[in-house]
Amino acid sequence: MKSAELEKTDRIALLFRAALEQEKGIVLILEGTGLAGLVHTVDELSSALDPRHFQVHHFPGYETAPERKDPFLHHYWMHLPRYGDLALFDGSYYHEFVRRVLKDKLSREEKKGWVDDINRFEESIQANGYLVLKVRLNRHVKDLEEELKSEKKLKSRASLIRKRARYLLKEYKDYTKELGHLVQLTSSPLAPWYTPPEGKGKQVRGLVLDYIIARMEESLSIDSRQAVASYDEAMELMRKLHREKKPDELTTPEIAPVED
Repeated sequence: MKSAELEKTDRIALLFRAALEQEKGIVLILEGTGLAGLVHTVDELSSALDPRHFQVHHFPGYETAPERKDPFLHHYWMHLPRYGDLALFDGSYYHEFVRRVLKDKLSREEKKGWVDDINRFEESIQANGYLVLKVRLNRHVKDLEEELKSEKKLKSRASLIRKRARYLLKEYKDYTKELGHLVQLTSSPLAPWYTPPEGKGKQVRGLVLDYIIARMEESLSIDSRQAVASYDEAMELMRKLHREKKPDELTTPEIAPVED
């Protein structure tokens, strides 16, 4: 019997093939302090998807972005995927907003304007054929410290997340509070936030995949569980018929010579 993890992987793959056929662009935003959860979610999706149709974008923050002098959201507009593809934003405009707030780079009026811009941006792209999926992963600060010491995959990707990890540890309390406030202001029926409960990486990753599957099934009008089950049944029937065939039926028939 197929494992639950493998079934989810098959369902994810099927849904993204359907998104390609229906020309539905997917934007997945991963935020929060659960760094290992972010890394593992990216790995899980990467193993299930066609590499030609998804791309991971790491946005470390406004201080290191080459487009930092451009209008807010400019470089996120520039990285929207083609219709049918997935763009995964790790360290998105939410991370950028919170960092600016904590560094007192935004006035009260500017903060309100940026929140309005975010909501309009997500509303606009969804009205034009995109699905926005937003996931916030939380880890307790002690768990985060331990995670950074022991997690091998995080160490191997240190060049991508070291600076962000140090920042999250230093600003953990304020960052978590400000991000939580921003989540409340930007959660809508069309683009709701999903925050799984704190837990082990595998458990949390499974919940995130469940959320992605549910949102994509709703958007694409597909029952992925039934579709995968039907495909598996068809393949098993083909294998059974192949095993039951007589040896002479499996050989290539001889072609009679053509007479002059």
